[in-house]
Amino acid sequence: MDVLTVSIYILVLTIVMLAYLGSVQIINCKAQISQISRKYILRMETVGYLTEDDRKNLEQELRAIGAENILFTGSTLDRVEFGSPIYLVIHGRISAEGVDFGTSFFETVFQMKSYEFEETKMSTAKN
Repeated sequence: MDVLTVSIYILVLTIVMLAYLGSVQIINCKAQISQISRKYILRMETVGYLTEDDRKNLEQELRAIGAENILFTGSTLDRVEFGSPIYLVIHGRISAEGVDFGTSFFETVFQMKSYEFEETKMSTAKN
């Protein structure tokens, strides 16, 4: 009877550990998105807006880390004057392994899931 109890505990701990690893993957991807967006908002401060070349480079960097369906709705895409607020708003989806709990404990499945993200940065133009 003790072997059965220990086996069940090991099974449960394994599922919890795998779920944790999937969550860490999502958090890591979101942190990378935040760092990339910070780099581009600093560039936007000096230029005054998100240039077409910067937008393409930003989109490439985001795709390299697994982002899909990227939109820049709400971002400052036209040049603004010195001291005006500028915005970088990135919408998209990232894929990561997630846990799908079925109707019973034994139907728990690990599968790739798609998660929406939104990253918003704001600053002041210094061009």
